[in-house]
Amino acid sequence: MHHLKDNGENILSVATRDHVFVPTGTSDLLVAASAAVISSPKKMLDLGCGSGFVGLALAKLGRCTSPLYASDVSADAVALASENARGAGVSYIAKEGSMFSPWGTEKFDVIIDDVAGISDDIAALSSWYPSGVHCDAGRDGTKWICQILAQASGYLEDRGVLIFPVLSLSNEERILRAVAQSFSSYVVIGERDWFLPDAISEKTDLLTALLADGSIRCKQKFGKWLWSTRIYQATNGRLLS
Repeated sequence: MHHLKDNGENILSVATRDHVFVPTGTSDLLVAASAAVISSPKKMLDLGCGSGFVGLALAKLGRCTSPLYASDVSADAVALASENARGAGVSYIAKEGSMFSPWGTEKFDVIIDDVAGISDDIAALSSWYPSGVHCDAGRDGTKWICQILAQASGYLEDRGVLIFPVLSLSNEERILRAVAQSFSSYVVIGERDWFLPDAISEKTDLLTALLADGSIRCKQKFGKWLWSTRIYQATNGRLLS
């Protein structure tokens, strides 16, 4: 189970399951940052919903109108997210499909994106992707997010926003160039540093190679490797406030 607490009170518990991406600290940060900038309920799409945690958390916090929309490339994820929505009492429209393919001409005020976005070499060593769940974002981790950035405007209402994490275990500079090509403005709305797990930090040769070609960005502190998550809000109009 993964939980959301508000003022110490548990307001959401979502079940997790084999073959479905499990929420992480980045998921929690994405919820907190999104809730801070969304001031009133919006028509929302949870893109790459996994267990449904991010979208359901924002629904329980009163940040989206009913129904909440969600999609994932995994049929198992869509089934689990739908079950979690029923358990949470949230009206939910969930569809299976890659990126925006399920949504036709539908448009949203807010799209929350949590699609895989780290270097495949790092993902293969991590415990973040359970059996049957693949990152497949390429050596520099940008494959999916760059495609989403190129397409997202077509699924946003006027002044709609895309909120998404950028992990330094990917090529941040390439991602931000893609943001600038598709959106008129963007801003960081949340940030946190994390220690690399030992299983990854011990692979010095791999880290050195990925750092050298710009595929990832990490720094050392207290003798350990640190990486970061930044949550961005992008729009072609006025940013949420």
